[in-house]
Formats: sequence, structure tokens, C-alpha cells
Amino acid sequence: MPDCRCGGSDIPSGLPAKEIPQLVMLTFDDGVNDLNWELYEELLNSGKKNPNGCGPKATFYVSHEWTNYGQVQTLYSRGHEIASHTIS
Repeated sequence: MPDCRCGGSDIPSGLPAKEIPQLVMLTFDDGVNDLNWELYEELLNSGKKNPNGCGPKATFYVSHEWTNYGQVQTLYSRGHEIASHTIS
């Protein structure tokens, strides 16, 4: 209780906004195919970079149905994480 912090818009410890690290997690669920490939290309190959020079990465929870495994292999070779989305 003495160290609880409620949500708000103030920056903890009075740090300047430019020094606050930000984390954005991108995940996608289900089949990878031509219906969503252009969206992935637009989001992940936009030319935007982190301060360390790396582009954005995502985790794909892939289901078997409707998945183009060639596209999954391309995503993996680009450094994205591939996970199994199972039924059970």
C-alpha cells in the first residue's frame, strides 16, 4: 500500500517524456494468407525504425486453416515470431 500507483497521465519520477521507453506489442491471430498479407506488409515494412535502428517485429499466432506457409516462412525469415494457435 505505501508504494501503490494509480493510473494517470503524469510521468513517473518526473522523467522527461523523451526519455520514457515505450513498448508496443504487435500480435496477429489465425491464418496468414493473401487476405491479410498486404496489411502485414504495410505495417511491418513501413520504413519506421526503433532508436536502435531495428524495424518493428510481431508475433503471429498461426492456425493451420487458410494459412499460406510460404508467407509464414517469409515472416519468420524477416525475424518475426511464429506461434501455434491451437484448437485445444
